Amino acid sequence: MFNFQNQNRTRNNIAVTGGLLAACVVISACANPEIDAARKLDIRGGDVSAEAAREYKRLAHYEDKQMWDRASAIAFSEKAIAANNGVVATAPGSGRALANEDIAAAYRYLNHMRALGADRIAPKATGQAIARLDCWAEQASEGDQPLDIGFCRDGFIEYASETAEALKAAGMPLAATAPMLKSYKVTFPLGSSMPAVGADKVLDQAADYAKSSKNLRIVLGGHADKSGSARKNQYLSQARAERIAAMLKARGVPEEKINTIGFGETYPRVITPDGQKSDENRRVEIVIGPDRLL
Repeated sequence: MFNFQNQNRTRNNIAVTGGLLAACVVISACANPEIDAARKLDIRGGDVSAEAAREYKRLAHYEDKQMWDRASAIAFSEKAIAANNGVVATAPGSGRALANEDIAAAYRYLNHMRALGADRIAPKATGQAIARLDCWAEQASEGDQPLDIGFCRDGFIEYASETAEALKAAGMPLAATAPMLKSYKVTFPLGSSMPAVGADKVLDQAADYAKSSKNLRIVLGGHADKSGSARKNQYLSQARAERIAAMLKARGVPEEKINTIGFGETYPRVITPDGQKSDENRRVEIVIGPDRLL
């Protein structure tokens, strides 16, 4: 005989389970131990491991809260935890990232610099370069976010170049040079998408360089400090990037050369508590380089 009581109980269980899963999707209530552990990390010190851990933690937060990419958030969280424990490896992953010749060469170059003492001579730049290179590899393995790939790649090149300069100043024999990009920065008053006084000179220089070759491209990364809500800061960072794009176009830079992306308060230049104002963090980073790199 068919048991209708059991059938109803099964239906109720399915409904409850489905409701819980839906709630997890809607409000991201299903916690992940790695993400939670990384979020709670109290990272101290200024060595290469601590610097890499800070950047991995920021990357994990960005992937989890801005991109809704749980897999990448977990991967960066695990790296943040490992780095905070003093474990920082520089090795390519697998798949598309491993097959990318530029990424493979970047790992070889970074390992070459670390072998020459980069961790000791330039710990902050090296720690950032390590995390940004892993970010580049992670984004390239997904392959569907070209601006995020560009941001991570540009960050690696910037910090790798800084590390290389520090090694050269210390008399270390580098086997090669890191690919160079030109970067400029303009800052903004609190709550505004109009750049601060003095930006015109910087924009004139950036526009002149961007127009010096038809093979150059520009990536504009907008940023905010932590003095407002995360949602407002995300909007404001994008508005700042788009404002600078318009000002560069007015200076004769072709529109097709320019890409914009807003990062909100995720990537501060200066680490501050939530709610604190910072002139350095309210900015647009202007990165100009060859099409092949950007």
